[in-house]
Amino acid sequence: MTSRFVKKALVTSLATLIATSAQAGVLADIYQQALKNDATYQASRAEAAAGDAGLAIALSNLYPDITLNGSSTSTHVGESTTESKGATLSIDQTLFSMPAWYGYKAADTLPAITSLKLAAADQSLITRTVNSYIGALKAKSALEVAEAQERAVKRRLDQVNAQFDVGLTAITDVLEAQATYDSARVGLINAQSAVRNSLEALEKLTGNTAPEIKDLKANYPITTLDSKSASEWIDKALSGNVALQLKKQAEISAGYEASAYASAHLPTLSLNHSMLSGEKTYEARGDQTTTIRLSMPIFSGFETTAKADKYANLHEQALFNYEGEVRTVRSDTAALVRDLESSAKAVDAQAVSVQSREKALEATSQGFEVGTRNVVDVLNAESALYAAKKDYASARLDHIALVMKMKLTVGTLSPSEIEELDDWLES
Repeated sequence: MTSRFVKKALVTSLATLIATSAQAGVLADIYQQALKNDATYQASRAEAAAGDAGLAIALSNLYPDITLNGSSTSTHVGESTTESKGATLSIDQTLFSMPAWYGYKAADTLPAITSLKLAAADQSLITRTVNSYIGALKAKSALEVAEAQERAVKRRLDQVNAQFDVGLTAITDVLEAQATYDSARVGLINAQSAVRNSLEALEKLTGNTAPEIKDLKANYPITTLDSKSASEWIDKALSGNVALQLKKQAEISAGYEASAYASAHLPTLSLNHSMLSGEKTYEARGDQTTTIRLSMPIFSGFETTAKADKYANLHEQALFNYEGEVRTVRSDTAALVRDLESSAKAVDAQAVSVQSREKALEATSQGFEVGTRNVVDVLNAESALYAAKKDYASARLDHIALVMKMKLTVGTLSPSEIEELDDWLES
């Protein structure tokens, strides 16, 4: 199942790149640049590729060793000279070695581990691409709200100053409006800095200048999970989570390594066949020798026992790491099921809150015009409205991040998520 999943993920990634290369959206373009330039992703792929050599190295212990040696000697004794030439071809083959066999079995897990590491690198890049773009979107949205708030408070400050000049309001109202405007300016400066930081995060990911950030469409659907129960989602995560599968393969590999060192006290059986061909002055010779060697380790300064204990403990560590990851996946999945349900409801509630704040500001402004409300009431109502707008925009984007995290947890995150989200960005 693991192999099929990984192959499907990699094929999907390649197909997506081909399909989007002709006319990529802004998010797909960021992803394609990150595929080529992100240092973390490239390092992960290099690490996975290095693992491919592990199986070949382990197999070398089971294959024969073939050695060819040659020599040429000239011996001078008095007026006599003797010439000799020779070549020896030696073949060594292990016939029985439990450490070598278990070493091969441990290395046999490397192809699966390599594939899983590649899948993990792909999913990590997708997650970082989406999260970086969401971070930029949140910063841009917060800046737009801060700019609108600064303009609104500035208009209110100008209005109060004009009223004060003609004696229609007290100096306290002017001071309150000025203080609110100063706070709005601070918020605007911080929002501008946050935008710059978010764009730099994108540039770090792609190695290129950040593109123009496209807004999320207003009609983006905030959906809840399908009818699966929490236990069904947990079962799906336990079978599909890439990090969990990696921990399992690591545990299997550690088990074989522990067996290899535990069997190091067993005898080994090997075969050697040597062919000697040579000639000496006035004499030629050719010999063949076959040797079967039985080697039984007796004492190695407690090294064998110490290594067996060490790798037995490492296997136990890998078992606990796997069990811990199982519990983490269970807990995270159950929490995500709850969080996604709450998030969808929170987005709806935030939308209603914005509408309520707009009506409250309208009523407060009318009261201010007729003298039943003061400028502090209006400024507070305006601040509450802009805070609600900021929270609503953040809630929508946070919901998208939760959806991506859920797909990562259950193991279904793929480059198609980039395409789908791209379709919901303003053109």
